[in-house]
Amino acid sequence: MATTDIYHVAGSLTPAKPALRFLGGAVDDGIQIDAFAAARTAANDTKGTITAWVNMPDGGGTYTIIGVGDANAAEYIHFSFESGKLFAACMDATVMQWDINSTATALTPHKWQHVALVQDGVRPRMYVNGIEVAVTDTVTTDLTEWFKNLDGVDGGHIGAADSIAGDAALTQEYKGAIGAVKYWNTNLTAAQILADYDGVSNTKNLISHWNWEDNNYADIVSGHNGTLVGDVVACNRYSEFSSRMSFGTGIPVVADKVVCFADKGVGHAVVIQAA
Repeated sequence: MATTDIYHVAGSLTPAKPALRFLGGAVDDGIQIDAFAAARTAANDTKGTITAWVNMPDGGGTYTIIGVGDANAAEYIHFSFESGKLFAACMDATVMQWDINSTATALTPHKWQHVALVQDGVRPRMYVNGIEVAVTDTVTTDLTEWFKNLDGVDGGHIGAADSIAGDAALTQEYKGAIGAVKYWNTNLTAAQILADYDGVSNTKNLISHWNWEDNNYADIVSGHNGTLVGDVVACNRYSEFSSRMSFGTGIPVVADKVVCFADKGVGHAVVIQAA
């Protein structure tokens, strides 16, 4: 990039969702949800469902959507993207219980996608846009493991893996945007996952729901409200255009001028590089 370089950015303005934007830097970033993590362990959940709307800017890196862990021992569950594939793992008392990833690439950059991780008491399953995807099992020590036996879990974050090494550290910080995140203490059926993707409300057994509306971090169901850690930006209307403006290749960090306009539902920006 050179001074006075001009860039044209274009992307759809719909759908636009309330979301949190994570920069994916080296500094710890996330939304702390320790109370949620401790509550699920105390409740001895043997089944559960996590859903989230995600918008990733690229297919590289390992970025965690939600993670819970133990600050004093290697014990955790995390749900992530790894090189464009969905990835999830569970470790109990330093022993990996299961480690799975979507067999095919699940990610389309700059697009909103609905993802789900379901533990049905038999094994973990993953869904993209309401449809179950094939998974590859890397570790299968105990595919039924969930919160029940993770007695030491005391921390949780949306947008980062929590205490993977049992040291209270945040790793695998998310890059991109995360929309609404929900947790049910039971396994949703395939039809219910599809309904959630389609926007049909299902409050039965719904334990937590962070919707990020009005730029807040509240859990609107159980009060397990989040706490901002690091550099996370709340956005009331995050779209493909927002993603391309934030993360598109060649977008300058410092600009002399930005001119934005819309045409037939597509946002456009002309950006002039400053230095």
